[in-house]
Amino acid sequence: MNAVLRRVATRDLGQWLPIVAPAADADPDGYLAVRHSYPRWIVAAYRDALGSSLKDGGPRIAELEAALAAGNERPRVTLAVRPGSAGEGSTRERDEVMPEGAEPTRWSPYGFTLSGGDPAGLVASDLAAVQDEASQLAAIMLSRAGVIRSSDGRPQPPAWLDMCAGPGGKARMLGGLAGLAGARLVAAEVHPHRAALVAAALGGARGPAAQAHRPAVLIADGRHAPWRDGGFDRVLVDVPCTGLGALRRRPEARWRKSLADIPGLGELQRALLRSALAAVRPGGVVGYVTCSPLLAETSDIVRGIAGEAGDVEILDAPALLPGVPDLPAPADPRFAQFWPHRHGTDAIFVALLRRLA
Repeated sequence: MNAVLRRVATRDLGQWLPIVAPAADADPDGYLAVRHSYPRWIVAAYRDALGSSLKDGGPRIAELEAALAAGNERPRVTLAVRPGSAGEGSTRERDEVMPEGAEPTRWSPYGFTLSGGDPAGLVASDLAAVQDEASQLAAIMLSRAGVIRSSDGRPQPPAWLDMCAGPGGKARMLGGLAGLAGARLVAAEVHPHRAALVAAALGGARGPAAQAHRPAVLIADGRHAPWRDGGFDRVLVDVPCTGLGALRRRPEARWRKSLADIPGLGELQRALLRSALAAVRPGGVVGYVTCSPLLAETSDIVRGIAGEAGDVEILDAPALLPGVPDLPAPADPRFAQFWPHRHGTDAIFVALLRRLA
């Protein structure tokens, strides 16, 4: 290892690239894969997700390079307070908790970032939890999606479901938002140790709304649901995925994933989305979320299941966050796709689907 590193140190990056990388004009994907240290298939998948083509060149290739470079930059620590009695969208809870020197997140009223210091004290006291801003916004978008009343006008029992809740970040946010809406959250997780983390994340809720609508945690596989069909107003299904939207947090993950992982994950994602649509009542909304920008895990899954179901309407998710720029996904502008180089967040995808009948 020392011999290899000594050899590497004989040249800087600019000198090594002509030796080890293909020419950028002849093989752009190959060049970018070496330049930014990615498997070639991920470079191609990012290019497809950004909606760019090699024929376009110029600015679109520059954005692809920016997206890849962002995956190599260490993110700031982002935390979120639990929504409480101040109401949806209020910053009161955040302002009371945010330490000196921290900066509020740009779009989430519950988040703030630390440029230094240790968040352990805030987390241990349950004043805040580490959560990326896009993850916060995914829960907020689902909470803002309008639910249609039943045809007879009678209100349904207010209940929300987080189908894949572990380790509990989105469940913590969603539980607070559900309490503000007068709803109860049911959080399901298939792995017992992760269900325990969800219970811990939800256990610190305080205030009248939290006491009146205490969340429930189930150890359950969302594909084989222990709840009745049509019982929830809103369902969040944050499906297992490649995690390629969070490479700046886990840079080694790019070398542990391969194209061979995609089909199996796609089968699981489709099964969970079908189950989520069955769990939501007519007029209710399902939020499909992945921490991945890959089309095979995002828009392809959602459009395929929506077409298969027939009684599903895809909602305009970006419209629920009008202040966030460049949010519509190129594959379908009704989907929201966050990007590190555009939004300073993980590359999280959000689609909202309303069950019609």
